[in-house]
Amino acid sequence: MTDSQAFVTDIATTMVEVYGPTNLTSLFDSTSSYISGPCTEGNSSLGDGVTPSGMTPGLQFPDSFLNPIRIVMPIIMAIISIIGLVGNGTVLCIIFKYREMQNITNYFIANLALTDVAMLGICAIPTAAGLAGMKMEEGLCKGVNYMQFVAVQATCCTLTAMSIDRYLLIVHAVKSRKTRTTTRAIIVNVAVWIASFIVHSPVAIFYQLTDQGCELNIGKDGNGAKYYYLGAFLSMYVIPLMIILMCYAKILIIVWRKTSAGTESAQAHERSIRQKRKITRMVFIVVLLFAVCWAPIHCILLWEQFKTEDITNLSTAMAFACLRLFALCLAYANSLTNPFIYAFTTASFKKHFKKVLSCSTPTESKEQKTMGPTSTYKKIGKYVNEYSSVNTCDTKV
Repeated sequence: MTDSQAFVTDIATTMVEVYGPTNLTSLFDSTSSYISGPCTEGNSSLGDGVTPSGMTPGLQFPDSFLNPIRIVMPIIMAIISIIGLVGNGTVLCIIFKYREMQNITNYFIANLALTDVAMLGICAIPTAAGLAGMKMEEGLCKGVNYMQFVAVQATCCTLTAMSIDRYLLIVHAVKSRKTRTTTRAIIVNVAVWIASFIVHSPVAIFYQLTDQGCELNIGKDGNGAKYYYLGAFLSMYVIPLMIILMCYAKILIIVWRKTSAGTESAQAHERSIRQKRKITRMVFIVVLLFAVCWAPIHCILLWEQFKTEDITNLSTAMAFACLRLFALCLAYANSLTNPFIYAFTTASFKKHFKKVLSCSTPTESKEQKTMGPTSTYKKIGKYVNEYSSVNTCDTKV
């Protein structure tokens, strides 16, 4: 046998070993176990698959149910990720490119866009790949879940900081002039990320890849995971929303008093109040969508941790799996909604979004093009007047 024949034979043997019926079956089974393998308590994360952890061990989904999920769900998550990454990337570009957009509120918006980029790029895309059949290694198991907890925590803290900033601006307008600075906004954003990384460091330590999937094993027999999820639910959802609601309740009272007292008679003051209301409304819509989009997956995770009975009926398990998938997509979809809110609720973002989408040059706008000749004539007239005044003075002297 010649060298070329031996080379071809080796390639053929390798192809048979890799793509033979045995390995194809194992690959198919690995995808099935990722979506529907026997689940025990503590294996669910914010996005580790489809299977409810309350399924009875050994209860398997049929291929007629799994095959559409392997195709449809990765496509949906890929679409969410692409739109969200482009939208939030555009928001970051606008804020850091145009100096007039660099203010306190927009720095918080930039931090929020950064959390959305982390959520979609580091968490949603690997989750879609796992649903499609990609095997999850130990490092990916720890990294994806850790960054997911960190990103959600940073989002909650940023929304809380934005609401407190709105509260200080409207309720304590005079006192907040010295405390509300862009430097402090940047410090708050950095502190939010540091605190989020530290608070959820147990996820990076105790998450493990087992036969049942990616699990959080804390305490004896992993029972401490349920209490960690409860604490995460409080820190990433309940407590921030309570603080935000308190801020907005006080804001509504102050705004109502100012309106009823007739303090908006002056035109300048009226414009200021109107601008504050628009920005406050925008922040409130962002918070409201976050609360709505993340409520289902939080409720499902808590139920999975504190359930008393497993799901024994296959139809019920399939319905719950579909509900879990919907909740997961809804949570990820929250990261792509924010850029659209900015574009449709604030005039400044709308103007710069149009600039970016129309690919116009930043140095010359349409207004400058139309006003070009007029400004030139004004400059000529100014020079003529100065020259005339100089000659007049010389004549008098």
